[in-house]
Amino acid sequence: MSGPVRLALFGVGGIGTRHLELAELEPECEIVAVADPLEAAGAAAERHRARFYRDYRELLARERLDGAIVATPNDRHAEVGIACAERGLPVLVEKPITDTLVSGRALLDAAADHGVPVAVGHHRRFDPVVGIACHAIRSGRIGRLAAVECLWALRKHDAYYDADWRRARPGGGTVLINLIHEVDLLRHMCGDVARVYAEGGSHLRGLEVEDTVAVTLRFANGAVGTIVASDAAPSPWGWELGTGENPLIPPTGRNCLRFVGTEGALALPRLELWRHDDDVPGSWHEEIRSRTLTAAPRAALKDQLRHFCGVVRGEHLPRVSGEDGLRTLRTTLAIIEAIERGAPIVLEDRSSPTAAGGPQPPRGRRPDS
Repeated sequence: MSGPVRLALFGVGGIGTRHLELAELEPECEIVAVADPLEAAGAAAERHRARFYRDYRELLARERLDGAIVATPNDRHAEVGIACAERGLPVLVEKPITDTLVSGRALLDAAADHGVPVAVGHHRRFDPVVGIACHAIRSGRIGRLAAVECLWALRKHDAYYDADWRRARPGGGTVLINLIHEVDLLRHMCGDVARVYAEGGSHLRGLEVEDTVAVTLRFANGAVGTIVASDAAPSPWGWELGTGENPLIPPTGRNCLRFVGTEGALALPRLELWRHDDDVPGSWHEEIRSRTLTAAPRAALKDQLRHFCGVVRGEHLPRVSGEDGLRTLRTTLAIIEAIERGAPIVLEDRSSPTAAGGPQPPRGRRPDS
């Protein structure tokens, strides 16, 4: 393949617009065409010198492409992604990979049938802070992992929920739209989740979908964790707030993730490492001191786009594969199921329609079932 990778973009919402902006500055690729059913999206396409289509099928029929970015509403990911796979196009699908496990499996099966890779847009894995933290945890800098704490809270503007799909199941709600980022980070850094329990509700916004949740996690390695999240309560704590990665959210620079182990603790995104003096495990009688680990400047979405260009060219596999994205979706949906059932959910490998016993979305099981 010579020249820039020729990409199509499906969906010109908030994240789709950022893909357009980044691709315009990236010499390795160009977004040559955009599809979105809203006529207003045509102005963004024109601004970035991309051809505009209202119908994604027409775009696929007319354009010569090397790959595709799917940034539609969650409930359209599978449909559009499968159509791209059938055209032999590698796909970068925004998170969540789809809105149900059945549709996610259908997308991955279609990609396998046509021999094309699927990458999932969990872009925080490209943040240099995450790489350094993973190395610190896995190399034993904080000893054996005991627990993790996550806090994410901000107040979205009311017009955010004017889009119907954000207000209803299966694709809406702060768990599937936002908290899936935290779930993916914790899976990536701490390992797979074995059991979840959650409480949540919509008493603040009054929508069908939740606005506030509290989650407890049991990881397969024995560590435990908590997540508290709300999209209806302003605070200085959250990944976007702490990192400034989203230009639409003014940063605060505060930590929102804390990992504690048998020999120390680590707080993100500021990379504050806490250990006892003399670099040995101590007790509560001894002073504990902090040092800040250093990381390169962050450009996670840009680095993800450049990485996907390499996937399209066949240089490497996706950093976040479709299967990995489906496991994150499974864990995230278990949180919603735990809220609905009022019981802990034990996670099993039931991410295929056949394992679920039919066409219904697979579910976890209660510990006593």
